[in-house]
Amino acid sequence: MAHPLASELAPIMDREVDELHQIVARWVVQEEREPERNRYRLFGADLREVKRRIAARGVPPTSEEVEIALTALLALAGRRAGIRPG
Repeated sequence: MAHPLASELAPIMDREVDELHQIVARWVVQEEREPERNRYRLFGADLREVKRRIAARGVPPTSEEVEIALTALLALAGRRAGIRPG
């Protein structure tokens, strides 16, 4: 199942990275738990690279593919933030 932040960002990944960062920043501010805030910060730091990789593809990914990729990136950011799965 996709993370709600990934679902929010997937259809608008063609927008400027600053706009995407503003959305992630809103998630950071609204989150009460510090580990989750760290996850969102790490995720936001990786968005520019994700956009670059999407742009480099010969065929643009579907919104569903982007959502899956963003959910995976959130999971990896969670690991880096010390959040245990489950």
